[in-house]
Amino acid sequence: MKNILLIILISVFTSSFSQVKIDTSEVKSVRYEWKVDSKKKDTILNQILTEYKSGIYKEVFPNFKKKHHRYPFINIFESKTEYLNKKIKSNLKIHFWSVSNGLQKNFYDEFGYLDSIYFNYHKDSLIEKKYKIEKVYKRKGKLNYLINKFGEKEKHFYSLFGNLKRIEKSNDSVTFLTEYFKNGKIAEVAYRSGIKFNYEYDKNGRVIKFNDRTRTYHYRYNDSELSSIEKFLTRKNILYERILFTYNPNGILIEKKEYKKTGGKERLINVYKYTYK
Repeated sequence: MKNILLIILISVFTSSFSQVKIDTSEVKSVRYEWKVDSKKKDTILNQILTEYKSGIYKEVFPNFKKKHHRYPFINIFESKTEYLNKKIKSNLKIHFWSVSNGLQKNFYDEFGYLDSIYFNYHKDSLIEKKYKIEKVYKRKGKLNYLINKFGEKEKHFYSLFGNLKRIEKSNDSVTFLTEYFKNGKIAEVAYRSGIKFNYEYDKNGRVIKFNDRTRTYHYRYNDSELSSIEKFLTRKNILYERILFTYNPNGILIEKKEYKKTGGKERLINVYKYTYK
């Protein structure tokens, strides 16, 4: 399976598609996530996370694939932040994913921007789609704009020092979304409808707070490790979920506990243990 997957990732489907070489030659660590079944007093392997020294991650969910599924559940990506903060999508560069009966491969150019996409899905027959991303650059690899696979234009704006300030996304010349950046990190996402998502960071560049349409997330740290994630209902500012992380003396994650508040009472809903290879 490993060799087949690597061949898939570096294959070139047509001459117009860019080839991306992903360095998976050296493994940094392999982490096994075990979900604790308190009733059966047993554990179930939930996820296998491989981190490569190049900064590439591969996560596999071994129990997700059913008999009628063609593909296992796999993600291969890079993350600008620590893995546990991967929910912030702007920090991710997805190279490959597969689940159920479909898979997608993303190819990037020399400046790190998405260049082409290959997608296939098996239903009654094989459906294949290939997209070439239209891009126009300014000097020194600064992207002027691109046209994504949905036909939307993403125009980039920079400061006098060449730092990315904002990205405006438009359809039929109407801007429907603007992403604002500060110090190289996304700070705000503003929709034409008036909805706004905001991000806050600490002095080390780690996210400490962000909100989506209905929830606000607070990230708390203990020294260099993420110690908890608290989820609040934004309108009522009510804590309804939290996740606690436990580390060994060497800073290695060994346990995660998920709590949910219902009826005014908080209860433990999931416990995960971690082992390493």
